[in-house]
Amino acid sequence: MESGPTEPTYETLREAAVTGVRWMVIARGLGEGGQLLATVVLARMISPAEFGHAVIALILVPLSAIITFEGFASALVQRKEIGREHLETAMLASLVAGAGLSVVTFLLAPLIAEPLFGERTASLVQLASPLFLLAGICAVSRSLLWRELKFRSMSLIESGSIMVGAIAAVALALLGLEAEAIVIGALVAGVAAIVMLLIVEPPPRPRWHGPQLRQIVGFGAPASGAGLLHVAITNIDYTILAARLSAAQVGYYWRGFQLGVVYQDKISGIMLRLAFPIYSRTRSLKEMGALHERATRVHGAVVVPLLAILIVVAPVLIPWLFGARWEPSVLPTQILSVAGMIAAILTGFAQVLLAAGRPRELMRFNVVLLTIYAATVIATASQGIVTVAIAVVGVYVLQLVAVYAVLFPRVVGIPVGRMVGDLAPAVIGGSAVLAVGFPLAHLLEGAGAPALLIIAAVSVAGILLHCAILRLRFPAVWHDLSSLLRRVLPSRLSAPTPPGAGALSAQQ
Repeated sequence: MESGPTEPTYETLREAAVTGVRWMVIARGLGEGGQLLATVVLARMISPAEFGHAVIALILVPLSAIITFEGFASALVQRKEIGREHLETAMLASLVAGAGLSVVTFLLAPLIAEPLFGERTASLVQLASPLFLLAGICAVSRSLLWRELKFRSMSLIESGSIMVGAIAAVALALLGLEAEAIVIGALVAGVAAIVMLLIVEPPPRPRWHGPQLRQIVGFGAPASGAGLLHVAITNIDYTILAARLSAAQVGYYWRGFQLGVVYQDKISGIMLRLAFPIYSRTRSLKEMGALHERATRVHGAVVVPLLAILIVVAPVLIPWLFGARWEPSVLPTQILSVAGMIAAILTGFAQVLLAAGRPRELMRFNVVLLTIYAATVIATASQGIVTVAIAVVGVYVLQLVAVYAVLFPRVVGIPVGRMVGDLAPAVIGGSAVLAVGFPLAHLLEGAGAPALLIIAAVSVAGILLHCAILRLRFPAVWHDLSSLLRRVLPSRLSAPTPPGAGALSAQQ
């Protein structure tokens, strides 16, 4: 089997990107909406301490995907040409790695996790250990869907598996399970993804091919190394806090980080899943840089104001949605939302480096960032989760400066001055939302308005204000965003695109 050397045209990439966004929005909207509902139910049934115990086990979810997909399947997406031997080799390697890591994790959990986090957490890590094998089974099928730009299939599979896992977790919680329900839900989601992937994109039989393995590992080893470091960066705070604070405090911090940083990934994930396969098909670094620039501006203009709204309404939203016992997570959520804003601007920078064939530079960058992140959390953990949250925001600011001032100019040739253009629409719009939102929320609270009315009023006022700022101050970004919406929404729901306005450019 050969995946030919023909390169997609600019127009092809534009259509692939827009189609991908459309299906990501539809499918992930359904999947993430169902998962959010399940999360609310679980938060009311399971204590913060039990969530704190489950946090360490849940680290295996992204870890398993990184090791198997990035290590042995990402090269299948990035390479211009692949043959049957590449697929067979990647299949064998991902299976062996997945099975081996599942066994190692199960055996080592009592020896490593138990002394650090306690017997309860160690048993949950053992329960989650099959995640490596599950990820290894479907790594090649997943890579083929990305390579072929089959975003519709991939979106439906991911969202379907998320919903199945969420339903399973709630059902188990209703039966009386606590942290186990959360972990088993993740396992069920993995099994569901395997079933659907193997039906849609059956993988080849696993076979050994030495030359192809060297090619795959040559790209996959640094790519997976960079990915592992990213997982470590995004979870090192949980790990350190779990070893030094109570499970309840870890649960409160986890909730704040989920709301402030991780939940923006529900939107950022759309860009992330499109970025690597789309960027890998571009014909030059200049074209890739143009794609990333436009995508970053629109993405930031969407996510940052939403997080600004979250900062305003968090004091009423969190107790109303998750229950009064989660109130200690309000202030960490507000602080970490600033880190989420920065993460939104940085979304896709790793995919730029990978698509440019520079995984080693990304890995070195992540080593430095992990070291700084870990040292910062260790130094502040004894001061409590609010201080840790403030310190984490500082690390994110440092990361933003380093990416735009060091990585982009030196590795990809993107000038540092681009940071101003990328940040301006999001920063100005988000600041305006905060300036209007806090007085409005205070006024409504003083008048005794119910929580739902406060949330709705601040959200509507913030969104309308931000849209007005974009339209008047940043017409190019407004045009890109409105064009994207016209292309993503079904034709009967969207206004016709005027002649000459054109579709959203390929940079989206």
